[in-house]
Amino acid sequence: MWSLFRCLCLSVCLLFSAAGFSNVLSETIEEVSESYQKCEELYEHIRKSECANSVFGIFGRMYFEIGVSFTERLVKFQNIKTEEDAFILSSGLKPRPIFSVSLNDSYFGESNFGYGIGFSYFDDYAFEQVVKRGSSDSDKKSVDLGTYSSMNVIALSPTIFYSYGRDDDSPYRYMKFGLGLNLMYSAVRGTAYLTELKTDTACFQYGSDYVDGKVSDVNAFKSLCDSTRFRESSYGSGIKIFIGTDWRRWKAEVSTSLFQHRGSGDYRFVTQQTQIAFSRKFEL
Repeated sequence: MWSLFRCLCLSVCLLFSAAGFSNVLSETIEEVSESYQKCEELYEHIRKSECANSVFGIFGRMYFEIGVSFTERLVKFQNIKTEEDAFILSSGLKPRPIFSVSLNDSYFGESNFGYGIGFSYFDDYAFEQVVKRGSSDSDKKSVDLGTYSSMNVIALSPTIFYSYGRDDDSPYRYMKFGLGLNLMYSAVRGTAYLTELKTDTACFQYGSDYVDGKVSDVNAFKSLCDSTRFRESSYGSGIKIFIGTDWRRWKAEVSTSLFQHRGSGDYRFVTQQTQIAFSRKFEL
């Protein structure tokens, strides 16, 4: 009898807990929906303002894009002439926010070929060094040596693309395949060990043994390899290849980019970026 009574009590508690959780979830969804509606009203008010119309008269329609991306960036310090790496830092594949502004897409006549211009900003941090001895994934390893890189980039990105589905019965749902150019100003700073220099035979050999699994002492890099501290601010350029889809201003895109930062002397910074992005475009 006592066991039955405890079971009844437990069942009642679970029912109340489930009901409470359902109420909290319902209230949260309502709050998010109300906040989203207020954002839409605010953007609509700004879009119809006299100031916005003056700006649009010069530049045409503009969109503010917010969302989230899953991005991996590799920062390489390379010799300009030989393109050999001195060190490589990796940020790892992580979620990051998206904040960008773009002009309305334009097309060449009635064709599906078009062009656009976007403005973006990002900052990123990398805390792992990549010891690389080949082109495949098995020929490199990430290692935490207590080094880091910090990067801030402001970029202007003109693109050309082919749009598939723009001329059918769903003009707000289409795919784009394109190529872009990144024109940017960047600031890069941090510290690193020069693990990729072949001229430093002791360090390079230990890195090769580490990648092959023959050694495992991470601290040996700190005693065998030279370290450096860097701080560079410069203009640069790069390219971008992307495939994406738009559906009523919701956007999904997969892209790979290359940024070349002008360095001092015989060296430069090169950033490789792979990104999967999901965002929402708001008309200004």
